[in-house]
Amino acid sequence: MSLKGKIAVVSLLLAGIAIIGSGRSKAAGADRGSTFEVTADTIEGCSCPLFCTCYFGPSADEHMCQANNVYKFRKGSHYGDVDLSDQIVWINLDLGGEWHKAPGPGMPLAWALVTFDKKTSPSQRDAILKVINAVFPVKWGQFGTREDSLTFQDDATATKATMASGMSEISIDKSATLRPDKKDPVVIKNLQYWFSNSNDGFVLGYSTHHFNGTDQFPKYTWEKRNGFTIAWTARGDLKPEAAKASMK
Repeated sequence: MSLKGKIAVVSLLLAGIAIIGSGRSKAAGADRGSTFEVTADTIEGCSCPLFCTCYFGPSADEHMCQANNVYKFRKGSHYGDVDLSDQIVWINLDLGGEWHKAPGPGMPLAWALVTFDKKTSPSQRDAILKVINAVFPVKWGQFGTREDSLTFQDDATATKATMASGMSEISIDKSATLRPDKKDPVVIKNLQYWFSNSNDGFVLGYSTHHFNGTDQFPKYTWEKRNGFTIAWTARGDLKPEAAKASMK
């Protein structure tokens, strides 16, 4: 084969590869636009003793569960075409005392106040609320939103989250738990976290947290109560109207 012929064959092969690659990219983009998948690093503390008995069944403490739940979405998290990488959202809440009478999707909870980071865009806020509704498919007696400047830290030096306004703060001490191997924290594996698809385990610690309250929601302060960190993943298909909106 002549040099010109070889060049022509190579050119055709490269063109074919480019077309196939383009088709796969478009297919991947279409899949992304109609699905969601998020992984959220979590700092969570509530008013229950360590560890939450509600993960195993009804308990005497279920007249309330006042909590600070803080989530930071890992890179690559998305809801449709809305990128949620590194976004932080904070939920102050009280489960109330009625949910255990009808546990599962649609169970009644007392109230929740969602705080978005000021850097989070309107489309990201809308997407985050949809993720919250997917992972917590419940009926809130009262529900509200606000914004603040949020921080999230979970590393070898500290586990804490803050609001710039001082409205809420939470820290977790993983070193104070009783365990035979002091080098490693206490971890509970293979336990369901709400309606997520999977998680890497509940890393236990004692939480200290507060919420200063608003006109609508009561304040609370708790020390050395239930606390944990966890990374959970949720994924699924978007409803047709949600998928269409996310691709605008």
